Amino acid sequence: MLNEVKILFTNNSKENTECFTNVIDFISWSLKNSKQEIIIQSEIENIRPEDIKNLYEFLMFYKNTKEICNIQAKEYDDKLLKQNYEEIKEAAEEFVRVNQDGKYLRASLVGLGYQTTGKQDDNYKYLAAALEIFQTSILIHDDIIDNAKMRRGKDTIPVSYQKKYNTPLKENNTFETKKINFSNSMGICVGDLGFYIANQIIVKSYKENPYLADLLEYYNEVVIKTCQGEMLDVILPFKEEYFKTTSKLEEKIIEIAKLKTAWYSVIGPYCLGLILGGTKEEYIKIMEEILLEIGVAFQIEDDILGIYGDEKQLGKSITSDPEEYKQTILYSYTMSTDYKEELQKYYGKKLTEIETEKVKEIFEISGAKKYAENKMEELFKISQEQLNEIDFIDETNKNILKGFIVYLKHRVK
Repeated sequence: MLNEVKILFTNNSKENTECFTNVIDFISWSLKNSKQEIIIQSEIENIRPEDIKNLYEFLMFYKNTKEICNIQAKEYDDKLLKQNYEEIKEAAEEFVRVNQDGKYLRASLVGLGYQTTGKQDDNYKYLAAALEIFQTSILIHDDIIDNAKMRRGKDTIPVSYQKKYNTPLKENNTFETKKINFSNSMGICVGDLGFYIANQIIVKSYKENPYLADLLEYYNEVVIKTCQGEMLDVILPFKEEYFKTTSKLEEKIIEIAKLKTAWYSVIGPYCLGLILGGTKEEYIKIMEEILLEIGVAFQIEDDILGIYGDEKQLGKSITSDPEEYKQTILYSYTMSTDYKEELQKYYGKKLTEIETEKVKEIFEISGAKKYAENKMEELFKISQEQLNEIDFIDETNKNILKGFIVYLKHRVK
């Protein structure tokens, strides 16, 4: 059957039909065109017509929110670049460089949470920009921890500094070590700067808002949970590689997904938007439970894409997880099978292209990839069912949130 989505243009009387063979092409087309009324004529494989409709509503909301937040983020970037000293300006330029080209998914969730409360203005944009700056800052630190070379398809800050200061006026045997330490230190400083800029944006933008104290308390709780997740993410690979003392491994991996991904990527942004709009605490607690399932599924999909994705689309290496002995649900499942010794031949070492393919093969034949995919699908399904049961969100905003889930299920980066 031909997969079709029929588009009715709202700016004239003409009708036009677009055909798609997969959801990715539909997403790409939607983000490049203005909002139109759509009628689904036939199904795209593995996705229901109502899911396509919800996905489209989310994409239109996402595109609009991203444009608003992008303008606001640029304003903050421009202010940051106004520095008196060359060295500080250079550091600011580094932050701005890595802060650009983000997906703005978290910003869109801030906007959606705020809109869900019945607000129609764009007062959420300052909070959304602050969340994006916080995300950039935590990623800068994360890249130092992981010794990553690329982020968003660009050099990480330490790599950029090492390239800038690669040729000293005089050579000595300590330069290379000092260069690495200096570059990492500057990355830490730049990341710290971003944390406090985000905090300052919230305070300055909402100092007259009656919910400022609640916003700051919740924001700081999100930051704390993210840091706790980062700690687990750092220590588990080290213990697993050198001491083999990690008990309840999958449970702890899921806890990392809850703390480090669900809270700062999904729960935090959406619920901060709700708080800004004055939502009741009891409703926030209900949404936390629903969004937690989405966030964990989000991380599991990240783990799968981190191995099987396209490096150009991801903007980062697909070998980094096994090379860093990263603890993922793929790893923990394989370690409970007869393929654990085979996998450990490749974990924790620099991988060739052939060895990378071997790791992929092990995850597949051990059943780990299928297990992770099923777990992800189950969590997405639970969250959709839970959304259907709540009555304090109107159907329009509920469908946009459902569309967000569909988007996450089919994303490639």
